[in-house]
Amino acid sequence: MPCENIIEKIYLGDQFSKRLVNPDKELKISNVFYNILKKDKDEILYQTKNFILTKNKLAINLLDSHDVRDFSDDLFVPAIKFLMQNPIDKTLYTHCQLGISRSASTIFMFLVIKGVIDNNLSFEQALEKYVKDIYPFMKVNLGVYTYLKNNYPFYNIKAKLDTDWKDLK
Repeated sequence: MPCENIIEKIYLGDQFSKRLVNPDKELKISNVFYNILKKDKDEILYQTKNFILTKNKLAINLLDSHDVRDFSDDLFVPAIKFLMQNPIDKTLYTHCQLGISRSASTIFMFLVIKGVIDNNLSFEQALEKYVKDIYPFMKVNLGVYTYLKNNYPFYNIKAKLDTDWKDLK
């Protein structure tokens, strides 16, 4: 089961490997986790149809879909913002169910936006670098792959990262 330290205490893996990291914060990318967090006893700071934010968790309401229409900037902006705002002294674990499609794609976008992966590379070169050098477990479905390819290098997401949480969709 995948579980990798990607950068600066940010880990990526599957839902089962979280216990290996014992994180301070958690980014959950799944409609199932979204629905569970709605019932969590943690205080919900912000909630929309796309995400729920608590003090230490963010759940993105995202199906694992082969249809590119199920993916949008509104789903990924909160996830990237949460990753960007992670304090350097806090461990953050990012996962979907298997850690190979939705969460792996989110971390890919994060690394491109952060400049860890050079956004001057072509999409294919950047994705190859990510899989070869950073996270070999990535196996995205057609929907998220098409979204990534159509939106690389994610300038629209980067432009929205300064948006206040309460103003995100």
